[in-house]
Amino acid sequence: MNEHPFIKGVGLGMMAGAAVGAVMMKQEKQIKRAARRTVKNMGRLAEDAADMMADKLPH
Repeated sequence: MNEHPFIKGVGLGMMAGAAVGAVMMKQEKQIKRAARRTVKNMGRLAEDAADMMADKLPH
C-alpha cells in the first residue's frame, strides 16, 4: 500500500535526468546548480508522498 509505481517512476526519471544532465554539462558551476535543484525536487517529492500517505490515514 505504501508503494506507488507512479511516484517511483517520477523519482527515477528525475534522477536519470539529473545524471544525464550532469554528464552533458561542462561547467562545474552548472553541475552544482543542477544537483542542488535535483535535491530540492527530490525533497519536494518525498514531502508530497508523505502528505498523500497522511491523507489516507484514518483521522
